[in-house]
Amino acid sequence: MFVGLQFEAPNGYGSFRQGVRYYFAGDRSDGSVLIVWFARHKKQWRAHVLMPSRADFESWITGDAPVLKRLAVQYRLPPWLQENEGLDFAALEERRYKKKRRSYQGQAEDRLFKIAPALAKAMQILGAEDPLREIAASAKELANPSSAHPHRLQVWFFAYMLHGQDLWALKQPTLGYTGTWDRRDDAHKEKKYGRPPLAGTCFGSSSAPMRDRIVKAYLTYASEGVTMTSIHRTALLDKWGCKALEVDGVHTYVHPQNKPFPSYGQFRSVVVGELGLDQVQLKLYGAPRIRLKAPIENGNYTQQYANILEGLEVDAYYTERPTSMFSSDPGEPLSVARGICVKTGSVVGVGFSLGAEDGEAYRSMLFCMAAPKSYIAWLYGIPEGHLNWIMQGLPPNFVSDRGPGGHRKVAERLQQAFPIKSIVGSYAGQSKACAESSHPRDVKLEGAPKYKQSELNAIQMAKRELYRAASDNHSSNIAPRLTDQEIVDFRKEGRVATPHHYWQYLDQRCRTHARSLPLEEAVRAFWTPIKLTVDRYGVRHRHRHYSSESFVASDLHRKLAGRVDTVEVQGYMLSLVVRCIWVEHDGRLFQVEADSRSRIDKDDLNVSDADLAHVKGERAALESSTRISASAAAAKAESEFSETTGKSWHAGGLRNGVPKRVSGTAAHESQVIKGKSRRRAA
Repeated sequence: MFVGLQFEAPNGYGSFRQGVRYYFAGDRSDGSVLIVWFARHKKQWRAHVLMPSRADFESWITGDAPVLKRLAVQYRLPPWLQENEGLDFAALEERRYKKKRRSYQGQAEDRLFKIAPALAKAMQILGAEDPLREIAASAKELANPSSAHPHRLQVWFFAYMLHGQDLWALKQPTLGYTGTWDRRDDAHKEKKYGRPPLAGTCFGSSSAPMRDRIVKAYLTYASEGVTMTSIHRTALLDKWGCKALEVDGVHTYVHPQNKPFPSYGQFRSVVVGELGLDQVQLKLYGAPRIRLKAPIENGNYTQQYANILEGLEVDAYYTERPTSMFSSDPGEPLSVARGICVKTGSVVGVGFSLGAEDGEAYRSMLFCMAAPKSYIAWLYGIPEGHLNWIMQGLPPNFVSDRGPGGHRKVAERLQQAFPIKSIVGSYAGQSKACAESSHPRDVKLEGAPKYKQSELNAIQMAKRELYRAASDNHSSNIAPRLTDQEIVDFRKEGRVATPHHYWQYLDQRCRTHARSLPLEEAVRAFWTPIKLTVDRYGVRHRHRHYSSESFVASDLHRKLAGRVDTVEVQGYMLSLVVRCIWVEHDGRLFQVEADSRSRIDKDDLNVSDADLAHVKGERAALESSTRISASAAAAKAESEFSETTGKSWHAGGLRNGVPKRVSGTAAHESQVIKGKSRRRAA
């Protein structure tokens, strides 16, 4: 269950009306829960709240005959945008953008700015006696309080908070497949966005054109013991040529030629965003202090958490050497990344990469967390029903208001800074005890170096690790984590003290910080983007072709393959399993699966991209040798024919006109050959 969970009262119940979409907005300190719904009043939408006690709410949703039921479809957008569900506005907005015309993203950002004072004290508002009144009061903090009606602020606030803090939940309810724009492109990079400075709305400059320069300046001056403020001061004087002056008793920076330069906030934001907080702290404090400080923890590791995915620990380990897919030689080591819910001890996601612990392993792990486990099982070729794995969701620290682009920006830097509450360096196992303790254990051998060579290939090994993760959720003993009340409830409900049952127990009571992400958005965020070509056989990746019924039914294949020139489309893949890929066109995703020219086991199509590249090279070599062999075989046949008949294979020549009807001796010879002649031999 997620914050923002949508449910309904199928037959109505008390103040709950039939046919209304209700939202679970979280716990309150007074023992109640906050329920929100949206209603249309004449020409505008209004937000309303209910605050029943937690005991009542749990009985309504988990009783023997529950009166409240989760919606089968959890919508990503509020009711007034339901017709746009599934569209990627960030990819479509560019198609409608015109000069001097305000973009949809600009409209949404304007609303986000107006609810910024309310978002800054969101927890206070959600726990207030009258949340709607507190939201309305936040309008006083705006520069122009009359620019936003309190009712609109209330609607925007809850629309944003209850739909994964997605910026597009604030989009105006108008149709338009219009593409996207980037703050860093030439049309917008000079414009400064965000809250206006106190020194004036036009004071300062955009940091977009200076990002590379800022990072380069930081790396030039960064070293142990040198603070960010000191680096910023030095960079402004030496790299930007600024002057420090005292104006009306206040010191400030100015540039003699009035050229742009970054403020400290911009400087720090760019550096941390590009390099990651872990690297910044490592350069400031040094590796010894990081290792020294990381293990310090008062109390146990789980006492600070109360809900699902309130804390997440991530780490990777290596398996034994897999066997190469097409030989008995040892392959590259398989890196396995696992995401562990600190509260429940559950393995929520598993990801893989070959050769090294890189971003691919962490991105595929995040996809495993976000996607239904039934899809994960199908993707890796595991029979349906084998993985009893109910864990799904992303931690709140990872939810972005920029859609898949924002998710990918964070995901691409996972090796340096994973977006969870804390980051630890290598060899600091005590700082991520839950993740480290969940790793498989091997007996450490003494003596000369040895390595274990597995008989499994990389795909089979990945399947084994998925089975292992699902099994760990049913076999780990988490009894020490349970409170006295939870122990009593477990015994009463016939549960056992495993992560699976603990997750189930907390999920039924809405004790969760997990956020959902649609499958298509998870693909855009975490799969590796690639360029694909489309021809008459389907979508081509290396030497293999892909297609699906939905792809053909969309008429996209016919439209693209009918073009004379080669068509490139955007695609996404997981490099370890390329049995299927996703293709994007006009803002929509299509899943396509590998085709085979002969009847084979479907599992044979489940190979890694590295193996696929190897097979492509082998196919090219095979076709080359085949061409040479075929040419030599034809030449040999022509030569032997000439030796046998004394005539050339191509003997003869062209004559003008049309051949006459066969007659005379030639006609008789033809009849004899066909066995139809009635003449008797002399």
